[in-house]
Amino acid sequence: MIARHATRRAPKATLGFAWGRFPTEDGSVITYRLYRRDLRRAVHMHVVSFFVHDDARTAAAILRRARKFLRDKVDDIDLVAMGVAA
Repeated sequence: MIARHATRRAPKATLGFAWGRFPTEDGSVITYRLYRRDLRRAVHMHVVSFFVHDDARTAAAILRRARKFLRDKVDDIDLVAMGVAA
């Protein structure tokens, strides 16, 4: 991964989707935390970790899949809350 991707990034305060990057103290593992709010404003989180020497393209593809997984999970929760899905 690129050196700037090994730095800490706190999640931003948003109404929908947010993410944060948290490297370990020794810098060998980087953990991404993906957050998304549902209609009740409850926060849901999904965590993905990578080694620093992992390929950036592979990490990006995994993060995209994780974001879609979290989106679908929260959308299912919202549909159940609205009474649309059983």
